[in-house]
Amino acid sequence: MPNLRSTSIVICLFFGIVFPASAAPKPKSQSNLPDSATLRSWVEEMKASPKGPFQFIRWFCADGTVHPAKPYPCENRGGGIQHGLWTDRVMQMRDDGYEIANLFAEIDPAEFVGPDPALDSLNQILLERFLVSADDGWIFRGAYGYRGAFQIEDEEEGARRLIDAMLADPGWHAPPRFALLREAVRLLPLQSDSDTASKVRRLAVEIADGDPGFARLRAKIHGAPDASDAAAVRAHAAARGVAKLSDKYEEIAASIDSLYATSGVVEELRSLADQTSDASLAKVLRDGAKALAADSAPEARLGTAGTLLAALRERFQGQSGDSGGLELMQASLALEREAYAAGNTLLGQLAGANRRERLRWINLTADSLYGSGFLSRRQFGAVRRAINDVANRRSVDVAAYRDLLRYLARTPEWASRWLEFNFATAVARFAPIEPLAHLYTQDRLRGSPLLFFGAVLDSLVLDANELAGVRGELFGKNTGAGLRGLNPGIARGTIHAPEDLDSIDSFDREGIYLLPETTSDLPPVSGILTQGEGSSLSHVQLLARNLGIPNVVVTDALLPEVRKRAGQRAVLAVSPGGVVQLNADGPEWDAIFGQKEKVAAAVEIRPDLEKLDLSADELIPLDQLRASDSGRTSGPKGANLGELKHYFGAAVPNGVVIPFGVFRRLLDQPLEPGGPSVFEWMKSEYEAIDALADRPAEKQKRITKFLSRLRAWIANADVGSEFRDSLRSTLQTQFGPDGTYGVFVRSDTNVEDLPGFTGAGLNLTVFNVVGFDNIMKAIHDVWASPFTERAYGWRQGNMTDPAYVFPAVVIQVGFPSEKSGVLVTADVDQGVPGWMSVAVSEGVGGAVDGQAAESLRINRETGEVQLLAQATAPKRNALSPTGGIDKLPASGASVLLEKGEIEQLIALADDVERFPSLHDEQGKVIPADIEFGFKDGRLALLQIRPFVENASAQQNRYLLELDADLADRAQARVDLDAIP
Repeated sequence: MPNLRSTSIVICLFFGIVFPASAAPKPKSQSNLPDSATLRSWVEEMKASPKGPFQFIRWFCADGTVHPAKPYPCENRGGGIQHGLWTDRVMQMRDDGYEIANLFAEIDPAEFVGPDPALDSLNQILLERFLVSADDGWIFRGAYGYRGAFQIEDEEEGARRLIDAMLADPGWHAPPRFALLREAVRLLPLQSDSDTASKVRRLAVEIADGDPGFARLRAKIHGAPDASDAAAVRAHAAARGVAKLSDKYEEIAASIDSLYATSGVVEELRSLADQTSDASLAKVLRDGAKALAADSAPEARLGTAGTLLAALRERFQGQSGDSGGLELMQASLALEREAYAAGNTLLGQLAGANRRERLRWINLTADSLYGSGFLSRRQFGAVRRAINDVANRRSVDVAAYRDLLRYLARTPEWASRWLEFNFATAVARFAPIEPLAHLYTQDRLRGSPLLFFGAVLDSLVLDANELAGVRGELFGKNTGAGLRGLNPGIARGTIHAPEDLDSIDSFDREGIYLLPETTSDLPPVSGILTQGEGSSLSHVQLLARNLGIPNVVVTDALLPEVRKRAGQRAVLAVSPGGVVQLNADGPEWDAIFGQKEKVAAAVEIRPDLEKLDLSADELIPLDQLRASDSGRTSGPKGANLGELKHYFGAAVPNGVVIPFGVFRRLLDQPLEPGGPSVFEWMKSEYEAIDALADRPAEKQKRITKFLSRLRAWIANADVGSEFRDSLRSTLQTQFGPDGTYGVFVRSDTNVEDLPGFTGAGLNLTVFNVVGFDNIMKAIHDVWASPFTERAYGWRQGNMTDPAYVFPAVVIQVGFPSEKSGVLVTADVDQGVPGWMSVAVSEGVGGAVDGQAAESLRINRETGEVQLLAQATAPKRNALSPTGGIDKLPASGASVLLEKGEIEQLIALADDVERFPSLHDEQGKVIPADIEFGFKDGRLALLQIRPFVENASAQQNRYLLELDADLADRAQARVDLDAIP
């Protein structure tokens, strides 16, 4: 916030402080902040300090002057405000982009409105407000008693100015902004703290810290709260309570009473109706209050609250100004609390409710989730359609019932991803200095109607699994909808649960990793557990599917159970039918992991050395290549792009391929003066590595040393002036004068997209390289990339003839995609014939690197679209004119692929099936994996390869046994009017 930073400069000038050049505040790019551990210690010191983040109290006058804390220094200076002056450490952190110790009295609302609002700053400000609420004031803990540090009236007035400005800005009435604006109204200091679910849970934690006997009640309040908790708290306090906590017991009991009292929301709606100047809004609020007052039955209250929430959201998004906006938002928050309380009360009737009633409750709650901003209208409609397609029937078969519930189980993930769209960047920024930042998403979801939605859904999922004969397990317990399999496979190894990817120094090849997200450069591991699916068609997901590595999405509710097993041995199994087991390892698993049932995929990577032509060393334009050249002069990327260009012409951006022969010729140079050629040295090293098979630690050291030396040699090898001159001339012919274009430089080896092995994403692509010298460096980097430890690790265990790995290089002009992604011409999600799978994100390089993409199933005959996930990656990639990629804010649009674009993809899926490379030896069509982009509705084709699944995982005897009952019971009828 510039005005706050400028205030610091004013202070320095007022007190005569002049920064010498060496001490002047530095731009963020030159910051010298200490490491995260030191910053955490700074935060802890602020929490403990009686002054918090401040060093002095000062008056800040309207004329720009700053004065010590004394009576009325601004009286003749146009007025002013008094508050704390940040410490040097706080100013240093803020200069580096940490928006901490915020003072709302000083905030300039203009920063947060208009065409380019400071959303990253706002998200950090709101996250700090969460920490203040969740951690007893956080860094302000001591400052609340530091007289004059801030004035609540000034803070509330500043927060109100900010909210008023946002409400008046039409941009904040767009659907993607609704949830964030609503969170701002909820978290900013606009009024005194209300009795919210978050407050109740926070008090429960505080009491349990001082009263170990309260632990069971704390778990109840966090997991299955209802109105009876107030009486239980009072009974505990009377019988076994800790005397010094008597006020806390009564505070939490009173808060629970208030939260579950219908009269509270009724009075709040009436009060807001009286306050607003919008007559039509006042009528909506009074009618809602009347409806809630008339019927105390929890289902009726849930339905009324949900209907009102959805209506208020629609009303707000239809406005262009702030007419009644604040009252509308405050009413929405009150109604969310009512829906939360009504749902939790309704859980008391769950045992006696039939399947149809439970589906109706889920449907009613979907209104609340939409109205509260957790679902987009598109997601809300998808949930409604899925339920209505089934709920109006008398009975359905087990397969349809289970499919419905597996689809509805995506809803909590959708809600979580939408919060992460707004707050993931802020949480990632804060988490290293304050681990409690990770709790924001969990706290928000558990304090919403989603808690009830999840409980009812879990009851139905358990019912469906029992009917189907499925018993998914998490350490011996049924999981409900908590685990969702993405890739079939079976693995044993040690569970690792790092807080973030940056904290991982090295990956355990035999590890089962619980990851905050699916990372695009994941090294080889045994199994994958992800907290967010990202793109189901990302390179890592496709590689895991290809190699039979089990991959499972874990819901937030089950994360603590998985994390507490970190460091323990476990077995992760995912059946082709989606049954998931994560259980403790032990001797009973040895027979399953026998020689014939190994975890590793039955994949052999065998380059075709008879086809390989290493004599060709002339640059090849894409339009001179065909699919049959794959493995001869070019890898599959270049060859298949040539095939695409033959059929689709201008839809494939121009490019040129550096064939295998150029790299092979490079290896004829000596490793060092007088030494052997690099190629002969490589072969001798592979032999030495193989000889160390029974000494794994020594073998790994040898591999690391070998690969490091080889990459360093490749980076500095001289390709010769003849090659450079030829490349320069060819690039000008293909793309234009040097510096006027950017190219993607891609590795294209002879050991990828082979039968049974994809190799997706293993080797390097350098985005948008501008300038000949930079292109030359990128070529060397790409040549070296197959010899990183990650690529070697994924590939080498299944590789014969390891010395015969040769990278060609594809150089292709950059296409400035507005949206881009991956199409698989088969149904990856359910395997239903006639459907295809698409994942797409905003910007360039979408979906392939694990972004939270728009994921769709599309019927190739009818064009019907089923939404699997909305695009919620907070940033998009854009080509920079000077080279490289700019990370820009994503729009958050609920729909990326338009109808006309989907029609183009369907036509493409039909067309590519004639490709020779997409047929097996028997002539059967193999599904294609296609990377594409769109700009102004125009399709660009960027890559194509066969889509390869792992046969071993699909045929593993143990995994098939997990699915044994599915086929037998799939057609059995499920009476929806029966109680599970």
